[in-house]
Amino acid sequence: MDENPILEHFESPYHRGEAASGAVERSIRNPACGDELTLQLAVQNGQVGEAWFTTAGCMVSQAATSMLCEYVEGRSLESLAEFQAVDMLALIGVPLTPRRQQCGLLPFRALKELIYLLEPVE
Repeated sequence: MDENPILEHFESPYHRGEAASGAVERSIRNPACGDELTLQLAVQNGQVGEAWFTTAGCMVSQAATSMLCEYVEGRSLESLAEFQAVDMLALIGVPLTPRRQQCGLLPFRALKELIYLLEPVE
């Protein structure tokens, strides 16, 4: 049987820490439970080079942020704009209760806010 992806990412997070200077960042908080995270993206020519995070929260929000950082690297902002909440829940890979879905979707919300801030105004 496969390991639990939430436990794997919680115990060995991907790019937990601070990004090098020049990264754009978004901090977000879930007022319902108190989870907080900061997502940092190094973006060049519309593509994510590296993604880093810091977080204080439950195992689900920490693991989901790690999974998201791993997922977004190498992807264009254009393709990430198409990334939806259902895709984030699929990325997590295990069913979550509605209350835990809030935790799992916290990094998704931060990503969407960053993309919104980075999109050129026409």
